[in-house]
Amino acid sequence: MKIIAKGFIRKTKPGADDKEKELIARIILKHDDALEALYRLYFDRLFRFALRITGRMDCIEEVINDVMLVVWNKADSYNQTCRPSTWIFGIAYNKARKYRTGPNNGVEEVEFDDQGNEEHSRCNPNWVEQVEMQDQMTKALEILSPEHRLVIELTYYHGMHYSEIAQIAECPENTVKTRMFHARKKLAQVLRN
Repeated sequence: MKIIAKGFIRKTKPGADDKEKELIARIILKHDDALEALYRLYFDRLFRFALRITGRMDCIEEVINDVMLVVWNKADSYNQTCRPSTWIFGIAYNKARKYRTGPNNGVEEVEFDDQGNEEHSRCNPNWVEQVEMQDQMTKALEILSPEHRLVIELTYYHGMHYSEIAQIAECPENTVKTRMFHARKKLAQVLRN
């Protein structure tokens, strides 16, 4: 693990991309177990990501299932020019955005907490502290625009580079840098208070 900013840790696992690429190759051949393994690898990350993008608990499982359905149906479109996580989070961003702007937007607003994800968090002995920190960050992130929130989320929680985020957000890399600058500035103001 590499600490990249106070309170944020970028998690990197050696060979993770190779394992994910292998799973995608098996999904192209319609191996159910490969999709199940990829689902398990991404569930927690997609859960947090979709919750932060949509702000709604009621659609998280639908977003994740929609993402995995696209992965299943379009695995052969993954051309390996980016990391598998960039491709998958790009799909997730597009799916989550639809739920944020859809007709039911705001039906069930939630703060990010341990509800609905308790079984995953209890594996970690520090889960209470982590949940409290996530709650504080979620409250701070709520003041950001969706575009600024996306940049923070993908950089600090998912360890993506600006070039990968630019692919997901479908904007120039310099736009990502500008969004990060403004997002950090706004977060610093909020967290000081």
